[in-house]
Amino acid sequence: PSLEEVKQAFDVFDVNKDGFIDAEELQRILCVLGLKQGLKLENCNNMINTFDEDGDGRIDFQEFVKFMENSFC
Repeated sequence: PSLEEVKQAFDVFDVNKDGFIDAEELQRILCVLGLKQGLKLENCNNMINTFDEDGDGRIDFQEFVKFMENSFC
């Protein structure tokens, strides 16, 4: 995907538009998509922690880009 497409995807996940994706936002989107990983908040926290390089408990856009690179490469 292009950088613009990645930004659009980030904006979908960033429900409150604060520039970050937290576990609750991730859970909400995964549930809407019907993905069972979103049923438990603990799973979402684990996903966030995998790509949360600065340890703030959230994913910023640069961390999301790296997540997408790992997902599509």
